[in-house]
Amino acid sequence: MKAVAIILAAGKARRMSHPKALIEHEGGKSFLQSLASTFGKAGCGVLGVVGSDEEAVREQHPSLELVTSRDWEKSLLASVKAGLEAAMAEDADVVLVHPVDMPALRVTTVKSMLKDMERGGTDAVMVLRPEYDNATGWPVVLSKSAARKLIEAEGEDLEAALKTLNPRRLNVKDPGVIVNINTPEIYGRVFSTEVKLAPPPKRRVKRAGAANGSGADTTPASYAASSEE
Repeated sequence: MKAVAIILAAGKARRMSHPKALIEHEGGKSFLQSLASTFGKAGCGVLGVVGSDEEAVREQHPSLELVTSRDWEKSLLASVKAGLEAAMAEDADVVLVHPVDMPALRVTTVKSMLKDMERGGTDAVMVLRPEYDNATGWPVVLSKSAARKLIEAEGEDLEAALKTLNPRRLNVKDPGVIVNINTPEIYGRVFSTEVKLAPPPKRRVKRAGAANGSGADTTPASYAASSEE
């Protein structure tokens, strides 16, 4: 069963004052890097969906596969559809959809949800959502058939579109499925510090006489000063 995770990072973070995808989570990783690691450890392929601040997000995450949502300002559903279409192009059997501002998700939770979906089969129209303390959370896990139906959904309301697919709930012991870090106040309560950006990628200097013959530093100029050791 091929699983692909879509991390939604296209929106404008007006309350955070910084792009959420670039904010530091733990261990120097950005929210986006942290979630990509979580899904990767659970055996998923990873796609990030970008829109607002796309250039900065791409520059910070050169190794991640990122998809552009052309209509990110229109609705969250539009960004979800952009990610789903990319996942379908990669022949995913199951797609997980998760917001970038919920980086506390556990690997074990993802594995449990995938195991539950696999038992039900990926051909049926199946949608699974985690539930913690009677609250519905993320990620949303969709079978291939459900993903295709969501791509065809009309309107702009993601939750309304999901309800038409009759999602099931899976009780989990992971508060990370409902912890949404979308304001400086919440960030401060969680990390006991002010909002800060993750450090930029480390500078990679090519040696003289390298394969391309240039010996040039290929690190983006905007990171050169802060990346030098």
